[in-house]
Amino acid sequence: MRLFAVLLVLTALSCGRAEVPVNAMLWRIDRPWTSEKPGFRTAQATIIVFLSGGEYEELHSSLIEHSDATVYLRSGRPRVVAIGRWEMRGDEVVATRERVSAGGSILCEPHELTFTINGQSVSGNAGGSGEGLYSPVTRLVAPDFKSYVDAARESATVCGPRQDASSRN
Repeated sequence: MRLFAVLLVLTALSCGRAEVPVNAMLWRIDRPWTSEKPGFRTAQATIIVFLSGGEYEELHSSLIEHSDATVYLRSGRPRVVAIGRWEMRGDEVVATRERVSAGGSILCEPHELTFTINGQSVSGNAGGSGEGLYSPVTRLVAPDFKSYVDAARESATVCGPRQDASSRN
């Protein structure tokens, strides 16, 4: 009987635990959309991704939306990418920035970000304009996203505490 009660409690706890929306691009529009020319509009946005292997990716970029509602990363504009790791801590997702692309050292502070799961979205602040909701995006065409992330992996800008070879002994 006790085993049944323990199993019942464990089942209830596992069913109620929120799941991280992994392998999905989540976005937040940081500034309102503006129209510069007929047929499209632009906005600053932050895109975050929690990968199933525990990797974290974050892109700050300008977007362009065409009249058919398709959204692209705006070419020729500055963008900043941060990469790192994520983990569950209780009911929150904590992402730790480890590297940022050139010119993005401002993203190293804070290097730990806390997000709260809200269905298939998360809420938090990845350096946008304060706390907000990052929702799944399905209309984004971003073939260069991986190359931006790869560039951040090669970046010399490292976030967080650094440890030189002499202090590892």
